[in-house]
Amino acid sequence: MTRPLERELIDAVLELSANAIVLIDESGRIALWNAAAESVLGWPAEEALGQEVLTAMVAPNSHATARDLLAKLAANGTWEGAVPLRHREGHAVVCAVRARALAGHGGDGDESDGVGEVLAVFAELGRSGPDGPDGRAGTDGGDDRAALLRAERAALLRAERTARAELEHVRDRLAYVVHASSRLASSLDVGMTMETVGDLVVPRFGTLCIIDLWDGRRLDRVYVREAEPGRQSLVEQIRGLGGSQRDGHPALRAVFTGRPAVLTTTDPDALAQMYADPQANTVVHEATRGAGFLAVPLVTRGRVIGVLTLLGPGHAYGRDLAPGEDLAVLEQVATRAAQSIENARLFDAERRLARNLADSERRQRRTALTLQRSLLPAWTHPPGELEVATRYFPGAEEAEVGGDWYDVIPVGPGRTALVIGDVMGRGLRAATFMGQVRTAVRAYARQDLRPKEILALLDGVVADLGDTEIVTCAYAVFDAARGTLTYASAGHLPLLTVDGNGKARRLDHEAGLPLGVAASSASPARTAPEHVVALPEETTVAFYTDGLVENRRRDVDAGIDALVDALAKASGSLEGLCDQVIDALRPPGGYDDDVALLLARALPRT
Repeated sequence: MTRPLERELIDAVLELSANAIVLIDESGRIALWNAAAESVLGWPAEEALGQEVLTAMVAPNSHATARDLLAKLAANGTWEGAVPLRHREGHAVVCAVRARALAGHGGDGDESDGVGEVLAVFAELGRSGPDGPDGRAGTDGGDDRAALLRAERAALLRAERTARAELEHVRDRLAYVVHASSRLASSLDVGMTMETVGDLVVPRFGTLCIIDLWDGRRLDRVYVREAEPGRQSLVEQIRGLGGSQRDGHPALRAVFTGRPAVLTTTDPDALAQMYADPQANTVVHEATRGAGFLAVPLVTRGRVIGVLTLLGPGHAYGRDLAPGEDLAVLEQVATRAAQSIENARLFDAERRLARNLADSERRQRRTALTLQRSLLPAWTHPPGELEVATRYFPGAEEAEVGGDWYDVIPVGPGRTALVIGDVMGRGLRAATFMGQVRTAVRAYARQDLRPKEILALLDGVVADLGDTEIVTCAYAVFDAARGTLTYASAGHLPLLTVDGNGKARRLDHEAGLPLGVAASSASPARTAPEHVVALPEETTVAFYTDGLVENRRRDVDAGIDALVDALAKASGSLEGLCDQVIDALRPPGGYDDDVALLLARALPRT
């Protein structure tokens, strides 16, 4: 099926052709009839279309001859010659005819095979009386017949040259539109798109190109291009006229009507309707070089987004073009330019939005990280009965800060609380919530309560602060006098110990529900179980969050096993152990979640 642009160009060629062109369908009826055919035979298109060709174009006494010609056409596919055709008023018009079967010709001379569609091109050679003598006007005498044949050949040659030229013209237009579409579709940058439009339309459609974008109230001049680089001062003057157009300006008429506005000459009266400033009119007259002015609206998705204006004469096909001469092609380019400009603007807006969002996320990340680090303990008074080493760092740059935290709190002589927790979620909200929970932990720890009592109180705090928040927490108290560690866990990962001989193991004791879960569920609250383990001198206990042991390639259980191995293999000071463990468990792409690690080692009693 013919595409819209091809259909429009073909219709234009048919309308402008000097030769009569007729299309006859398979049933022998007229399916296409151009203006030249009406000029030769007198039938308007609305009367000719649908008529049988023998009735409309052939005299009754020539029907047999016409059928013979159709038989030859069926056999050979083409036919040319001089024949008398019937004028609407009844007289015969001798025409040079060239016909071609478009489909269905048999090729073996059998008329029953049918001719199919036939395209006929003809030109008038002469006229005779009604129907002509014998229906073969102008073919009686030898001299007349020779003259007729010479005239026929000359007319056919002229018709063929004209048809070939018109066909090449159509092909050139189609190739140009395809090329323009390809170039415009490849750009998602507004500035590059406008440069491409300038490359395409200058100098083909004018010597100076202007693109104005419409914001619903005024035109904003965004691009000016001149064919001659030496006229840069004129370009700047034209650029400065943007937004000062009167309502009679072709560009505004194109915007308001949604149709092209063509000005064939820039005379003083026409210029006076464009600008109030006489100097502006002088600049425009210089830019147009006294020739025409063409404004085409940029329409996409049913709305006008701007206007493409061409000043001065265009140049194509080896000659100057009159304003609007190739308007159908320019409209196609303008439509594709509008689509490309709109797509580029949408892409640019989305890119700016993504950049602003990324900046906002980075600022929020920095704020959350600053808040989180400010809430972690700063060891101004380290406990005397424990050696403590800690590590905390956020995950990958693209990950939001989480709610991991740890704390070491003196609760009495020879007694130190060790705490680690993780607020589910990420970002500033999780960091802020973590700060509130950590403050509550420190307040309750000062009362020297049992670990399970501390967790029970924290469960209520978490429920009060937010009914959608979930927190895991492990709370332990080291008693130096007894050499024990008493702890309870609210859904947190198991603690690990490493004895003085380097043997590491996990403390797989029962844990309670995460903080906030019991308060938000219908099930009755259950106190986290409390456990007591011996912690001899030189024994190390490890507290950690899931970011250390879990990642996209490794589940939690495998990560805990890896941590046990890393602790067993590590040696040296506690600070050195922290670095060795972090390096051993680091994924190839780095940690993608927050990591908190707290190591505590029982010191020898003095």
